[in-house]
Amino acid sequence: MGSSTVSARANGHCLRRGGGIAATLATVAVAATACSSSGPSPASSSSAPSSSSSSASAGSSGNGSGSKLPAGQPGKGKPSITLGDKNFAEEYLLGALYQQALQAKGFTVTLKGNIGGSEIIDTAFKSNQIQLYPEYTGEIVSTVAGKPLPTSAAATYSEAKSFEQASRSATILTATPFYDKNVIIVKTSFAQQHHVTSIADLANVGAHGKGVTVGGPPEDRTRYEGLVGMQKAYGLTGVAYKGYAIGAYYTALNQGSINAVLGGSTDAQLSSKSLTVLNDPKAIFGFQFVVPVVKQSLLKSEGPAFAQTLNWVDSLLTLPAVRAMDSAVENNHDNPATVARQFLSANGLS
Repeated sequence: MGSSTVSARANGHCLRRGGGIAATLATVAVAATACSSSGPSPASSSSAPSSSSSSASAGSSGNGSGSKLPAGQPGKGKPSITLGDKNFAEEYLLGALYQQALQAKGFTVTLKGNIGGSEIIDTAFKSNQIQLYPEYTGEIVSTVAGKPLPTSAAATYSEAKSFEQASRSATILTATPFYDKNVIIVKTSFAQQHHVTSIADLANVGAHGKGVTVGGPPEDRTRYEGLVGMQKAYGLTGVAYKGYAIGAYYTALNQGSINAVLGGSTDAQLSSKSLTVLNDPKAIFGFQFVVPVVKQSLLKSEGPAFAQTLNWVDSLLTLPAVRAMDSAVENNHDNPATVARQFLSANGLS
């Protein structure tokens, strides 16, 4: 995703709120496998991203199965690494998770946080200001490479990897089990009033969606995974769009300034039954599993334990686990670095 806010969705029933973040993350670490049915798993889907990545990458399945944390501190004495993350809370968590896991294995890592959206962080990566960052596969293909979105997660992964290898002297490692993509959200009362269950049904409000005002991040006004896709794929040329700071569109929805939100599939606000996520039968929002984007030169200089550590982190990131961490940051206002540290500790990183 380019820039959506984050947290727990309504069907994240495995999350136990109110018991303290350390207890919650410990519970998720143990129970994530049992809870993983709350969202699509790339490992169990025909659209799974198959990551037969570089020889430094541990494991070949899309969900990181087989990834093990390397012993000792194999990163000691290796060249320093500059890691970046994007401009929203889930990215802050991912950046902290990568940094802390690598540091625990002896690697020297500087984190440049809150760099910006996909276009901005790719510019920093291309110019070697950073050598590693977490990104969403569909964002690489559509926003960065400017190509049409593929029709499966596997094809999206393959296109993203090919682009990074050909255009950035880089590659992508193993994909996470969880995904976080854009979604259109309306109040449940609005959906019932206008008989809206899918994005296409917004035409029920008025011709070509006239009468619908969508609020979301400013950059999604010009992205296919935003207003452009709604117009081209669904014919919603009458829809208006207002840009807001991350998360502020939910306030605007509650105040009546807009009647739809372009948010994220893990947004904290979606735990409320008063909101409804609209179906996307034309898949304009694509497939958005997280991968580490890393320079090929860094893989060589850091050795196989570097990729192995990152793949171990990503293998832990099930949908229930990420929803729990996102909720801690968004709902409880916990520090992303603290949440990341407690999650890694609960999963055995000392």
